[in-house]
Amino acid sequence: MNDIKCVKNSEKTGELIGFFVAGYPDTESFLDIISESGKCGIDIFEIGFPSFNPYADGEVIKNAHAAVNAGVSKDIEYWRRIRKATNKPIWVMAYKKDFIEPQIYKDFAKEGLIDALITPDCTQEERKRISEELCHFGIRVLGFVNPDMKIEEWKDCFENFKYVYTQLYSGPTGMYVDSPQYQELLEFLLNYKEVQSFAGFGIKTPEMAQTLIEKGFAGVIIGTAMVERLNSSSEELYKFITEMKRVIKGG
Repeated sequence: MNDIKCVKNSEKTGELIGFFVAGYPDTESFLDIISESGKCGIDIFEIGFPSFNPYADGEVIKNAHAAVNAGVSKDIEYWRRIRKATNKPIWVMAYKKDFIEPQIYKDFAKEGLIDALITPDCTQEERKRISEELCHFGIRVLGFVNPDMKIEEWKDCFENFKYVYTQLYSGPTGMYVDSPQYQELLEFLLNYKEVQSFAGFGIKTPEMAQTLIEKGFAGVIIGTAMVERLNSSSEELYKFITEMKRVIKGG
């Protein structure tokens, strides 16, 4: 199983995490896209487990979910092929109804198909329980915070999860936000030096990604902007990844 690559906040070298929906735009080309994207600079793949109701996502990602062959989600052999397509860590993003309630996450753990799990609609208590289950397989469960949570909820998350998905704003993925809602949350986060926090939602440019790394995030998670480039062409996606990586690394 791959180790989860990560850096300390203080190092500010920054991991580039790219979001893709499993099997999109089609089952075979997806495998090639994952392989090539890793070569272009993706450090970690966040792969969306196909959902019939990805309600927390914006239209771009919802449309990608809707276009995927419905059989992909439960095809373990296909997920084995995804695992073999890259030597980079794989984080699965999945909704509770699709992945947790049917107990599919246990099969993925036993098969060694993933390195980490992101469950945006689970409670922190549910994440803690799942984390205890999956730690025996070397799989991390990410905590999840956003600017609208209470300080007590931030504290509970940072004290119980070493890896945290930090949502930069409240709302669906892909929104345009012209003011930083996350500043107070970031200042609170930086008190927890051992926590690796990854910024997500609304990151559209290499310059914004670089700024977030410089402010103290361990990495950036790019979703809608990746899928938009892929919708244009795989070449546009690879160019975007290459430039994103270059700027983040200060090249």
